Amino acid sequence: MVDIINSDMSPSEKKIQIRPFLDRMVDVDDVARYCLGTYWRTSTPEQKQHYLDLFHAMFTNSIADRLGDYRGVTFSIGRASPSGDDMAVETVIVRPNQTRANVLWIVNQASGGPKVVDMIAEGVSLRLTERQDYVSYIERNNGNIDALIRALTRQIERHG
Repeated sequence: MVDIINSDMSPSEKKIQIRPFLDRMVDVDDVARYCLGTYWRTSTPEQKQHYLDLFHAMFTNSIADRLGDYRGVTFSIGRASPSGDDMAVETVIVRPNQTRANVLWIVNQASGGPKVVDMIAEGVSLRLTERQDYVSYIERNNGNIDALIRALTRQIERHG
């Protein structure tokens, strides 16, 4: 990933290159299911598939949009320790002219190989924050999962 970030590729080329990497290293489906909370169980198969497709696109866009922020970045990997059924991997991210960031990566093997299922920076869980946002949105729309699907669709369309 660091090679992609630090390359001279255009942003659109980087986005194309980053998607397979993310699919290999991150259990995006697991994160997506977690973010939907209990609404995952009540969703129809069609809603689930549409939501997963949108979540993958949103996730890729989100990472790709931030790649420029990480140009010149270096990572150092620290300890790995058990965290429930997962492993917590400590890292330090160093960006030029910025303070070091301590990031904890939560890695799970449930999908057949080690994949990231959460990132905790400054004590804040990325997937928990997303879950709170998504569930809150659904609740504000009377439990209507399609409302979230429409909102995600609009967001992706605006992104281009």
